Amino acid sequence: MSGAGQAGQPGQAAMLAAGAAGLVSAVLALWAMRGLPFGALLLWLAPLPLFAAASGFGPRVAWGAAGIGALAVAIGSNSLGAALYLGAFALPAALIAATAFPGGAPAGRLDLSTPLALLGLWPTLVLALVALMVSDLEGAMREAVSQGVRRMGVPLAEEMIEQIARVKAAAVGFWTALLMLGNGLAGQRLMERQGLALAPLPEADDLRLPGWYAPLPLLALAAWAAFGGVLTISALLILLIPFFLLGVVGVHRRLRGRAGRLAFLAGFYLLMLLFLQIMAPLLVGVGLFDQFRRRAAPSNPT
Repeated sequence: MSGAGQAGQPGQAAMLAAGAAGLVSAVLALWAMRGLPFGALLLWLAPLPLFAAASGFGPRVAWGAAGIGALAVAIGSNSLGAALYLGAFALPAALIAATAFPGGAPAGRLDLSTPLALLGLWPTLVLALVALMVSDLEGAMREAVSQGVRRMGVPLAEEMIEQIARVKAAAVGFWTALLMLGNGLAGQRLMERQGLALAPLPEADDLRLPGWYAPLPLLALAAWAAFGGVLTISALLILLIPFFLLGVVGVHRRLRGRAGRLAFLAGFYLLMLLFLQIMAPLLVGVGLFDQFRRRAAPSNPT
């Protein structure tokens, strides 16, 4: 059964999909919140059912699934658990799914420009909200790092703890972006293999960020230069994540068709794991180049 056929079925199918996706997502989150076996692993799969439902039935189903999932988490845990589920999984997944369809409705194609921007924008907004709620954000992150170090029993100098605390929020934002990216791609591919996707995943070669996104890292850089602090440097690093991802896409594109491509890619990802602090700025530079200098391929008139 094709995705188009799914779209034409009565609304009951969409309601069932929203309910099933929301409940499965909530079960994955609650499994971790209850401390059950493999909970730490299953927690990171909580957005997958939401993305899969959006791929097969459209963004409205994603919003419905997010609401049902949040309600189930609230019943199964508490309001704090529901808030964490919404902020970390449900709302970003629904927003990404909604903006992937031009005009907010299935139109036979996906547009990944705004979803890519949300991978940097959403963690930044969450960080700003947390900063409003926590008066001493830098102190709170320093204390969190200190507690984690004590629990692991690893002795670290105070200067090292200070450095880790300064990038902790950015690291969480980076992990969140990778989490959404991985689950989104997995949900789309899953529905494509079943013939249920409303639209195929477009090629990443001509992916660009929206024009309105480019000034945001510059604003964060200006704020960091003027005021300093953990909040501004974290916002700057998080807002650069989409350019980092564009750089990764650019590396794949430049290696396409070359001899020994797999070996080069294996070495590339090994370097990223070992020397991320060096590779990340280089990839951001590649992403910036591709965003502003590389010409997009001409669109197919057919």
